[in-house]
Amino acid sequence: MNEVAQEIGRRIRQWRLATPPPKTRRKRRGETGWRPHMTIEELAKSTGLTVTTVNKLELGYKAPRIESLLLLANSFGCDPTELLPKQKAARSSAKTELLEELHTVASHLSPKQLRELIRYAREDVPER
Repeated sequence: MNEVAQEIGRRIRQWRLATPPPKTRRKRRGETGWRPHMTIEELAKSTGLTVTTVNKLELGYKAPRIESLLLLANSFGCDPTELLPKQKAARSSAKTELLEELHTVASHLSPKQLRELIRYAREDVPER
């Protein structure tokens, strides 16, 4: 398994366990069935991802796609970068700057525009 995927999975789980369930399902503390966090099923429903996909992401079996990261961050009410591993100091600052710029631009796009941009970028990537 990929170490980056495992770290992202740990962060997804931390955010899920720190996020309260939807208010329509919340019960009072002390009542049967009360829980302080969102379930995998509730997270899958709120993101539009399947339960299997959310589970594999959380366990680190697969790395999330950009679209999935944005959907997860939106469900948690956090910045997508909070789901990513912290960069090591030796990493390239040019790459960091580029990622920050891409995040800024992406935050102003609708989900449909973001999907179109990603599709276009993938079509235009030269083969290695």
